[in-house]
Amino acid sequence: MKKIRVLFATVLALALLAGLCSAQAAQTYYDYGTSYDYLIGAMEVVNCASWTSLRSYPDSAAPRLMKVPVGAIVSNCYYQDEKFTYCEYNGVGGYILNSNLSFIYGPLGYEYSVDDYVGNCQIVNCASYASLRDYPSTNANLLVRVPLGEIVTNVFYQDERFCYCIYNGIEGYILSNNLNWVSGGSESASSGYDSTWIGDAWIVNAGSWASLRELPDTASYRLAKVPLGDKVTNCYMVNDRFACCTWRGMVGYILIDNLGW
Repeated sequence: MKKIRVLFATVLALALLAGLCSAQAAQTYYDYGTSYDYLIGAMEVVNCASWTSLRSYPDSAAPRLMKVPVGAIVSNCYYQDEKFTYCEYNGVGGYILNSNLSFIYGPLGYEYSVDDYVGNCQIVNCASYASLRDYPSTNANLLVRVPLGEIVTNVFYQDERFCYCIYNGIEGYILSNNLNWVSGGSESASSGYDSTWIGDAWIVNAGSWASLRELPDTASYRLAKVPLGDKVTNCYMVNDRFACCTWRGMVGYILIDNLGW
C-alpha cells in the first residue's frame, strides 16, 4: 500500500509539473525591459457592469488576481496584444481585456484635443530632477521631484512652457524643456513651440554675463548669471524679447539680444 501511495504521489507531482510547464509555455509575454514602445500610461476601467478581471497572464482562462472596479484607474499600462494590456492596480500587476480599458484624456475638468496628446516622455535637461507642479506655473506648489531619466506618462501639451503628465499616479505639470518624447502619441505635439524653436545658443552681446530669469521680464528674479560665451540649450522664443533656455540644468528666460547662433 505504501508503494502504491508513493507511486501515486510521484505520478501526481509529474502531472502537476507537466501542467505548470505547459501553462508557462502558453504565456507569451512581451519583455518590456527598458523599451517604451508599448507603454500606454494610466488607463480607466470601462465597459463593464461593476468590475473587470485582472488576470495572472493574458488569457481569459487565466486565474483572476482581483476584481478591478469600473471607473478605477490602472497604471503602468503596456499593450500586450490585440486582446490584453498589462497594467497595475493597488500594487498588483496583471492583464485586463483591452475592451475594458480606456485612455485618460488629460486631467479631470479639462478638455484636451487628441492632437495635443504627446504620449510618454523621459525627464531630461536637469541636474537631478524636474518639478511636477499642481498647475502650469513655476510658482505652483511642488507635488513631487521626478528624477532625471524617469518616465512620465499620459503627457499632454499644455502651452509653450508646460505639459500635463502623470508620474507614479500623481497628476501635474512639468516644464516642456524637461521632457523628451519616447513613445505613444505624437512627438510633434510635444513641440507645440516648434515655430519659435531656436535650439542651442551662446551668450553674446554682454559685458561678462547675461541674466537667466525666472520669468520673461527684466524685473523678474535672476536665477543665475550665465557667462559670456557659455552655451544654453533647448531654447525657444516666448515673445519678441525673451527666449526660454536651459543652462546647467536650470530652466529660465534670457533676452534674445544676448543669444547668438
